[in-house]
Amino acid sequence: MDMKYRSLARLFHADRSNDAFNNHNQRALQRLEADSTFRTGIMTPLGELFAATPRETATLTERVLLAERRVSRLWNQIPGVMRWDYIRHSISEELFATNEMEGVRSTRKETQNAVAVAEQARKEGDASRAKFSEFAKLYLNLADEDSSLPMSIVDIRDIYDKVVLDEIDENDKPDGDLFRRHDVEIQGPHGVAIHNGVSGENAISALLADMIHLASSDEIPRLQAAIISHFLFEYVHPFYDGNGRTGRYLLALYLNRDLTMPTVLSLSRTIAEHKVAYYKAFTEAEDKLNCGELTFFVNTILGFIQQAQNELIDELGVKVDQLNKGGAVCERLAEQHDLSRNALSLLYAVVQEELFDSFKSMSLADAAYHLRLSKQSARKYVGELLDADLVEQSGKRPLKIRASVSLRNILVSGTTENAE
Repeated sequence: MDMKYRSLARLFHADRSNDAFNNHNQRALQRLEADSTFRTGIMTPLGELFAATPRETATLTERVLLAERRVSRLWNQIPGVMRWDYIRHSISEELFATNEMEGVRSTRKETQNAVAVAEQARKEGDASRAKFSEFAKLYLNLADEDSSLPMSIVDIRDIYDKVVLDEIDENDKPDGDLFRRHDVEIQGPHGVAIHNGVSGENAISALLADMIHLASSDEIPRLQAAIISHFLFEYVHPFYDGNGRTGRYLLALYLNRDLTMPTVLSLSRTIAEHKVAYYKAFTEAEDKLNCGELTFFVNTILGFIQQAQNELIDELGVKVDQLNKGGAVCERLAEQHDLSRNALSLLYAVVQEELFDSFKSMSLADAAYHLRLSKQSARKYVGELLDADLVEQSGKRPLKIRASVSLRNILVSGTTENAE
């Protein structure tokens, strides 16, 4: 017997009886009122938004939570220097992927620079001015345990301004009090209308207020609530341009409460790789025959999360292995060159930069911060590594170092036999 859970639209089209419409209405009501259904109370032209919990959803949710435990164990094996290198790189890739999905031209060099500028501005409390840097700063804020969720529609507009306002055409900027005043039509690749955003700023504001309430509700599982909120934001389409990037940041913000930051930061890349399936999930959810049911949309996004986790587990597993081997190399080199404990600690940080950071360079200030010393004191241990030919200068003003050619060769070969 086929027990596969099917959408209301598919069941309607498969019904060849004379009572197809009545049967459809009864099924829709049964699903909405079932004990295993999570109702949002949010009314839209599609109907009340809701998600059922068939076995597919329960299985996917369990897989996501089990995979998250594996991701967390691997992430906890990674030291602070490498964590921030990884986070910076992941945010850069996140910006690049979400820009690419929206047809926004950016290069990896631009997004890497945006993250660097945003991080510096964040440390100093200044405004960041490089392209995409405000967007990068939002993602950096996800690392804060007290990163706050939007509490009002004004917060939604504030997030939008930081994400895209400086990157869009003047004619596409919001012309209402907070959102767009006029209607918007989203066209597919062949010029065919595939979605019309909600009409009227009052209706937009009301549904976004519902979205904020839903995302913080304790009556719906938080993963499902985050995903349904993401659908609602994109369905409302409150702006003329920039909805995709803003919506995916909000999804990351909501998921960040329950998932590790690496998982959250790898999601846009996975979505970008499967954007046809992503957009198809929206189209199917908006089929009026589905009567506001978002079960399949929830399952699609849960599937993306699980795939992102699986790739992340493989990636972090390799990095932990590299890290362990790099640490062993550092211990052998410390003994070989009679390095002080601080020099060994600094060498280990340099190895992490070499293995995992796209910039592969450490400033004297970074070295001092890592050793918890003044820059003048740290300079002594930089000198130890320079004298041993384990690092080389990659900049003078300010002083920067990176792994020397000989150290890079050792890391590739795994042997220190020819280190001296």
